Amino acid sequence: METLLLVTVLVGTLALLGFSAVLLRRVSAAAQVNVKAEVAGQLERFNATLGQKISLSTADMATRLEQLEVRRE
Repeated sequence: METLLLVTVLVGTLALLGFSAVLLRRVSAAAQVNVKAEVAGQLERFNATLGQKISLSTADMATRLEQLEVRRE
């Protein structure tokens, strides 16, 4: 009788462990998708911001060069 109870508890524990592993994998996969989307959004914002900064820097440099050319003339 004790052996049957022990086997039943062991099988139940293994079943719960398997179910927990499957559930953990599903939650982990969903979390990875969210993280990937967040990183992609951050990269897009970084790219846009960097493009704006480069454009502003280029315009500023062109203005300064024009002012230097006017002063030399």
